[in-house]
Amino acid sequence: METTKLYVEYIVVGMETLAIIFLVIFIIIGNAFLPIIKYCIKNIVPSIIMLGWCYILGLIVDRIADIIYDKRKMHIKEKYPIVAETSIIVWEHFKQDAFATFTLSRIRLMRSTALNSFAMLIVCTYAVRKYHCGWKITMLTVVGFLTMAIASDLAHFNLLNNYYKKTMKLENSYLNKGDVKSSEKASSQS
Repeated sequence: METTKLYVEYIVVGMETLAIIFLVIFIIIGNAFLPIIKYCIKNIVPSIIMLGWCYILGLIVDRIADIIYDKRKMHIKEKYPIVAETSIIVWEHFKQDAFATFTLSRIRLMRSTALNSFAMLIVCTYAVRKYHCGWKITMLTVVGFLTMAIASDLAHFNLLNNYYKKTMKLENSYLNKGDVKSSEKASSQS
């Protein structure tokens, strides 16, 4: 029996999302929420339960980010025509499927982090303004999360572009090998 792979990027994305949810609850409830957080941090059972929540939240946010970023993916994919229905098939042929899986994991992580960073920008800016933390903290919050959102978005774009570019090159290499073999076979028969 084989167990399901646990993708760490879903837990990371889920932790980002859980932080946003906790901040929203803190904004609504206020300081009364802090003892609950302290209890969860100090006790193992709530921490394990939150880890499960993080995984589920990560899956949900990844699907939302996938839908939001699908247009970009299709636009980039169109630039690099690939014959195979699934790009991972090309990578498997060259025994580079582990690298492809790692790259796809980073792509998922960056698109979800871009989405979470933008959400965190909004929520944190609201929290900082609500609790009158001053303009320096407000600006630091805005610049920090905006930088994170833009950097994640650019990283997603570059990773996606490079992934499909390399997939196309690998596939072309494979197809050209096939042409060379068939032409060698034809010349040896004559």
